[in-house]
Amino acid sequence: MKTFFLLFSLVVFLLGAEEEKNVWGNDNIWIKTYTNAKNYKIIINNIVKIENKIKRAKNNPVLLDELNQRLELQKSKLDLYEQNKGFDTLLYPYKFTMPNVNLYEYLSNKTRNELDHKIERYIVLKNDFYLAISMLKNDAKKHKDVSKKDIAYFEDFKENVDKTYLNLLDAKVELQNRYKEYETQSLQKHLITLIVFIISYLLYKTVFWLTHKRNRFITVVYVVFLLGFLVLRYIDDLLYFITFLSVAAAALTLALREVILNLAASVYILFSNVIRIGDRIMVQFETKHTIGDIVDISLMKIKLHEIGDYTNLKEIKNVGRTIYLPNSYIFTKVFYNYSRKKDGFINNLVEFEFSVDSDFDRIESVTHEVMDELGLTHTIAFSLNNLKTGVVAMISYETNYQMASQNRGEISIKLLRAYKNDEAIILKAAKSPAKKDSENASE
Repeated sequence: MKTFFLLFSLVVFLLGAEEEKNVWGNDNIWIKTYTNAKNYKIIINNIVKIENKIKRAKNNPVLLDELNQRLELQKSKLDLYEQNKGFDTLLYPYKFTMPNVNLYEYLSNKTRNELDHKIERYIVLKNDFYLAISMLKNDAKKHKDVSKKDIAYFEDFKENVDKTYLNLLDAKVELQNRYKEYETQSLQKHLITLIVFIISYLLYKTVFWLTHKRNRFITVVYVVFLLGFLVLRYIDDLLYFITFLSVAAAALTLALREVILNLAASVYILFSNVIRIGDRIMVQFETKHTIGDIVDISLMKIKLHEIGDYTNLKEIKNVGRTIYLPNSYIFTKVFYNYSRKKDGFINNLVEFEFSVDSDFDRIESVTHEVMDELGLTHTIAFSLNNLKTGVVAMISYETNYQMASQNRGEISIKLLRAYKNDEAIILKAAKSPAKKDSENASE
C-alpha cells in the first residue's frame, strides 16, 4: 500500500513538473507573444552568425553550400515570427481617438457602444497579463525555467498595460461629457433652426395660397432669408460651416447636377430677363423643332403651351400640347425667342383643311376680307395634306406676342364662320351644301 502511494505521488509530481515546464507553450496571449519575440531575436542572432561564417568560408565550397542552406532555413523561420513580435502590437487595437459628436453620432451612440465593447475586451486582456506574470513567477521559484530577465520584461511593461486601461476609462468619461454638451448646446440650436425653417416655409406657402399665383421675387427673398439665417445662426462655426458646404457641394454637384443647373438657370432668367411669361419661343428636340408660348416659369421648369410642331421645314402641324422644359435648357440648348422682335410682334399661324372640290380663289378672297377687317397683315399658302386627300391653307399673320393666344382664337372663329357661310368653300370632313340638298330631296 505504501508503495502504491509513493508511485501515485511520483506520477502526480512528474505530471505537475511537466505542466510547469510547458509554461512557454501556454495559450496565454502575453506568454505566446513574448515567446514569439524571444524566438525572433534568437533567429536574428543565428542569421548574423551564419552570415559571418559564410564570409570566412569562401574558399570551402562544401561548407559554403551547407551554410547557405542553414541561412535559408533560418530566414524561412524568421517569416513565421515577423508579426506579433512585441507587446505593443497587443495594445495597438485599444488606442482610442475622440470623435466629434454630431447628430448622427448622438442618435446612434455608435462610438459610445464601440468604446464600451473595447473596454470589456481590454479587461480580459489585462487580466491575462497579470495571470502571465503570476505563472512566470511560480515557474521561476520551482524550476527556474524563467529567468529574472523574463519577469523584469513583464514588470516593466505593467505600467503600459495599466495606463492604457486608465486612458480608456478617461475617454469614456470625456465622450459622455461631449454627448451632454452636444445635447445642451448644439442639438437645441439645430432644433430651433429646424422650427424656424418649418415656420418660414409654411408662411411662404401661405402667401402663394392667398395670392393664388407664384411670385419669383418672393421665392428669391425666401431663399436669401434662409441662407442669411443659416450664416448668422452658425457664425461661431463659420469655418466649419463653409467647409461643410464645400464638401456637401462637391457631393451634391454629382448627385444633383440637374437640380443645381435648374436653380442657377432660374436665377439667371429672373435677372437677365432673357425670356418672360407670354414669350413665344422655338425649342429643339433632337431633329424636331417645336414652337410654343411660355405660360409659367418656376424654380425648376418652364411651362410651354405648344402651338406648332415643325417635323420638317415644309410641314407644320398644330398639336396644342403642354410641354415642360427644365430651366437648364437655356444653358445647354439653342432656342429662338420670337417675342424679342421689334415692337413685340410675332408671326402667328392658323390652319384650315379644305376639300379639293373647293373654290380656292374664293377661299383667298374670304380670308382677305376677314383679316383686313381685323386689321392684320397676313399671307396665305396652300399645300396638299399627307394623304393628298385635301388641301391645307396656312394663314400667317402678325400679332403682338402678348395677344397671340387671344387673337388666334378670335381669328379662327371668324374665319370658320365665313368659310361655312360660303357655298363655294367646302371644309374637309364637312358635306357640300349641294350634296346635302340633294340628299334631303331624295328623302
